[in-house]
Amino acid sequence: MSAGLPSNIHASCVSVAGKGVVIRGAARSGKSSLAFLLLRRAEALGIRAALVCDDQALIEREGDDVVARAPVSIKGLIEISGVGLVRLPTFDEAPIRLIVDLVPRERIERLPEEREADVLGARIRRVFLPEREAAFAAEVVLALISGNGGWRDA
Repeated sequence: MSAGLPSNIHASCVSVAGKGVVIRGAARSGKSSLAFLLLRRAEALGIRAALVCDDQALIEREGDDVVARAPVSIKGLIEISGVGLVRLPTFDEAPIRLIVDLVPRERIERLPEEREADVLGARIRRVFLPEREAAFAAEVVLALISGNGGWRDA
């Protein structure tokens, strides 16, 4: 990709309490389900949250941050299995603070070392969570983002 142009990645992104959470995984791994559930749970807890993008994210380095945005053609839309495309409130962008990779359960280590991903030269915390288990993953992500339970802030 040419310098200065954003990279388009296969991922969803939500902003929770001002922190961008990028959700990656294979097709039908539950990216949109996790994004939707994170938004609903944050709303129930009184935490400011909104969709940034679903299925495709434009990421770009801005100073020390890597920022996610939606491609114009899909801004505000999320695909809910069994329902179709749903329009949700959005934020234009979010600084990425956590990357969630949805993977088959057997690929997840029981006690992993803390991980980071190199994204456009920035180091961002990365966790592996089981695919198609949105309820569990949403609770873990909210705990990481909020710093609850003695976990290091994402």
